[in-house]
Amino acid sequence: MSVSSFLPGCLLRRLPLSLLLAALLCASPVMARDQAPPSGAALVADARDSAPEDVTDAQEVPAAQRPVLPPHAAAPEAAVAACLDGDTLKLTSRRTVRLAGIDTPEMGRRGKQPQYYAREARELLNELSRGQDVVLYQPSDKQQDKYGRLIADVCLPDGRSLNALMLEAGAAFFYPHADLDPDYQAWLKSLQATAIHERRGMWAWLLTQPVALKSYTGNKESRRFFPAASPDAQRIKPRNRVHFGTLMDAFLAGYAPARQAGPWPEAEEK
Repeated sequence: MSVSSFLPGCLLRRLPLSLLLAALLCASPVMARDQAPPSGAALVADARDSAPEDVTDAQEVPAAQRPVLPPHAAAPEAAVAACLDGDTLKLTSRRTVRLAGIDTPEMGRRGKQPQYYAREARELLNELSRGQDVVLYQPSDKQQDKYGRLIADVCLPDGRSLNALMLEAGAAFFYPHADLDPDYQAWLKSLQATAIHERRGMWAWLLTQPVALKSYTGNKESRRFFPAASPDAQRIKPRNRVHFGTLMDAFLAGYAPARQAGPWPEAEEK
């Protein structure tokens, strides 16, 4: 845009030089936006703006907010007695709590080796919560799972959510479930995306391994994914299949690895 496009020619001839310079200064930013060819940085920014939310950098993804949840009807307050693994607590009330919406690598009980980052996840949860009085909130219509464990968002005395802290540290991954509050799941998913893009915790090593470059097939109904070449993937009904080119794609889309076909190596392989 030029000065003459918004000032008539007769007025231009009558304006003092100082006013003409001022008009040019006002017009120059518009001229740069409208006429200058896009730089490489601008092209990258445009690509980020047009990309799906799941694959943009964490700084470009609007942070979801923790929804308001009701206190847990079965056990609203208690203290943490022990951490069984990175997503399960034992309370002083003798109730067991499963942190809602997250999962961590398995500890490898019954003679099996622990999976990569299982010990680190348990140690972090223990450091954050053991001995602390916690408040339980209920993000699901179901109070407990099939094993009798309370399903809860667990908050520390300062109000921080343990579920969120584990995801933010890269010590857990988002574990979707149809019974969980949709806004709560969107919040957890956004926290995982930030941890992945910043390569926190387990993501720093796991996403550099050959397993991260393999393709995966997700089940739209269960929101679980399997290695694309596995028999489990082939058993998914075609209408429910979704393809992921890499491991990161599957996690960023909000899918979780199926128990029987997860990508986790044993701890000793690290």
